[in-house]
Amino acid sequence: MDLRRERVALWITAAIAIAALIFGVTQFRQVQKLKVLGEVSRQRAFFNLLSHVENMEGNLAKARASSTSAQRSAFLTACWSHSQAAQENISVMGMTTVDLSAIQKFVAQVGDYCMVLSQKLARGDALTESEWEVLARCETGVKDLARALADTGAVAFQGTASQGALSALRLTAPIPSDDDALFRGFSEIDSLVQSVPSPAYDGPFSDRALESKPLARPGPEVSREEAERIALNFLSQGQDFKTVEVDDISGAVPAFMVTGTRDDGSQVCVAVAKAGGAVLWAVDHRNVSGTQLDIGAARQAAQAFLDESGLDRLIETGWRKPETHGNRVVFTFAGTGSVAADSGPVEVVLYPEMVKVEVALDTGGVIGYDAVGYLTNTVSKELKTPLVSPTQAGASLNPGLVREGEPRLTVIPLASGRAVMAWEFRVTHGEDAYLIYINAMTGEEEMVLQMIIDETGSLTM
Repeated sequence: MDLRRERVALWITAAIAIAALIFGVTQFRQVQKLKVLGEVSRQRAFFNLLSHVENMEGNLAKARASSTSAQRSAFLTACWSHSQAAQENISVMGMTTVDLSAIQKFVAQVGDYCMVLSQKLARGDALTESEWEVLARCETGVKDLARALADTGAVAFQGTASQGALSALRLTAPIPSDDDALFRGFSEIDSLVQSVPSPAYDGPFSDRALESKPLARPGPEVSREEAERIALNFLSQGQDFKTVEVDDISGAVPAFMVTGTRDDGSQVCVAVAKAGGAVLWAVDHRNVSGTQLDIGAARQAAQAFLDESGLDRLIETGWRKPETHGNRVVFTFAGTGSVAADSGPVEVVLYPEMVKVEVALDTGGVIGYDAVGYLTNTVSKELKTPLVSPTQAGASLNPGLVREGEPRLTVIPLASGRAVMAWEFRVTHGEDAYLIYINAMTGEEEMVLQMIIDETGSLTM
């Protein structure tokens, strides 16, 4: 009997050991899979970034070499478009140990400057000699950035400077990267772009406009413990983290940076304002396994999240799937206000008071949130009764346009950085759709945006 008990105990012990081994191997493989997926995402973003920077360089060169204002405007607009795409790839690279803000600022300013000059040419104005000189400096800086990115990629991912080999990598499985070389390369690039003088102009990414704004509605100071509680309950309610770190963020909006790390190594990062405890932004770096939800379900998830966060007065203004991540969708929402008119209160859409919500299409969970624009803008405090009625504004529209729906009153940011109140008209011309903004105080046309609606999003350009 004792021998039988010993054998049974031995078999049970062996079964437990085998089960533990299988569980350990499964967990190891899952972690390795997450690492591979992260590496794929990083390499794709890197080489897309390189491609867009190279295209920026090419369009800048063509703009300076072209002979007509129409051609120059087209090339400058194309440079701005590639700048937007480059910024998106910088934001999804996941380089947590290297500060990429200077690179992102440089790319944004070059694109923004190109758009300001393109709009100037479209108005029939000529560029000044100093503007051409600034454009030449931008081209030189972008050319140096493209070369530095190519050299960094060659060393970190390939070990060769062959541009053809770098291009081939974009379509193949990830090659193990040399993190030290990658981080060293980006540190050198950071120094490079900071040495390029910023263009002096009025625009949303100019140095003046990029000066951090304080909170529009600050509240009482919160403690580190309170900030940690707010952060961990914001995106990841009820989740356990292996470690939680709380750091300080200085600037115009002092904040606590709360970082929770899970057992699989993925992190949740949340910035909580010290004055009032509002969440400025949050990112969940978990792996998104696939696409299970459609855009309608994701939209409901985003709206429900805002409702639970006390932001139920926001209205959706657009959505898009990030270029390198088709299994998630980013919705943009704008704040609302009201002004008095003869017929009663009129709702105003406040585009500068922007909130972005990123939803994963596998579970519908929110994995990204940015409310800095909403929390730091004060346009809702500066609303005035419009002097131009929607009927008067509509009379200035091109008679060949077909209106869709009723005009709505908005506050829009201009390329100069100013915000103006304008009537928004949704119109079509043939198969193309546009948003046209007529200044609600002067009756002048302020902006025309073309709407691009496809499977990747509802965007304006």
